[in-house]
Amino acid sequence: MEPIASSGAGAVFRPTGGSSDVQALLRDGRVLKAEVLQHSADGTVLLAIGRQTIPAETELSLDPGASFLVRVEEGAQGIVLRWLAPEGSDAALLRALRAVVGQGGRLGETLGELGRALREAAGGAELAPELRSLARGLAELLARPPGDASSLRALLPALGLGHEAALAALLEARRASAAPERLRADLKGLLLGAWTEVEDETAEHGALREAVARALTSLEAEQLLNLARARSGEALLLSFPFPDGERWTTARLSVPGREERQGGGREDESSPFRMTLGLELSNLGPLRADLTLTPSLLSVRVLVTRADVARRLEGELGGLRSRISDGRRALELSVRLGTAAEAELGLEPLDTRYLREHNLMDVVG
Repeated sequence: MEPIASSGAGAVFRPTGGSSDVQALLRDGRVLKAEVLQHSADGTVLLAIGRQTIPAETELSLDPGASFLVRVEEGAQGIVLRWLAPEGSDAALLRALRAVVGQGGRLGETLGELGRALREAAGGAELAPELRSLARGLAELLARPPGDASSLRALLPALGLGHEAALAALLEARRASAAPERLRADLKGLLLGAWTEVEDETAEHGALREAVARALTSLEAEQLLNLARARSGEALLLSFPFPDGERWTTARLSVPGREERQGGGREDESSPFRMTLGLELSNLGPLRADLTLTPSLLSVRVLVTRADVARRLEGELGGLRSRISDGRRALELSVRLGTAAEAELGLEPLDTRYLREHNLMDVVG
């Protein structure tokens, strides 16, 4: 979503007071970094600029903590601080995020919808080659739920979450593994190929066009949000489809970024490796598994939100223990009852420091 009032008369702050130091700071033409300390419903804000706090009036609605650049402008009506659009790579990332966040849906659900739309379209007429390739690739992808580590390792690259990185490696001839065939065969490549067939709005492709667009938008939102997390030094959140009866849901795997795994740049084998898996199933409700791995211990803590599910899992801990344990390290396995909020903690796609520091909507109202 583009800023509602990123330019024009409304995108200004009008200082309502200040000391001589503030007056010296606000010289015409200067570009300064400002941060919102407080915002009131009556349109007044308290800004922090340098070491000064400046009360001001504005039509902009910005949350406390929002930071941005302003340009000092002096005219007949006095001094105003004009809000400046962010520049550089952050501006490009924000524009891309605004175009996709909230427009697609959860990845697993949208891929399930796309599979149904492709089957319905194939039942009425022969599909174009790109759509047949997408139908075949999607069927293969959804036919291999991540039941073990090798399946999960194969599934994540097949989604195309690293499509552009692999394309860049191919163009720079850095890695032979980034073959054009592999890029065309991952889900991102298949979706892009299918989009060329359905992007023109026609009655023939109406429902299928919408399904392809939602799936592509969902996948790109996952990619861009992980880019934002990487820039903030946060754990990555990898989403993938997971079967839920006759439908599909979205499983999310939170894994530490490379810097966190390497302890700020140095490999440390004794440091615990932590990751979290979360999903919600129709018959079981929200589930969460927190895993911690050290050279001598694997700890698995499972959180569920229903008492009957907790009792069922507790009765199956013995079998689960035998499946997980490899004999090389001790195993701690536990189940506890929690809330839906606890199950989702740290696994919500928009819960990232980058979006708290860079508002998707620059103006609300």
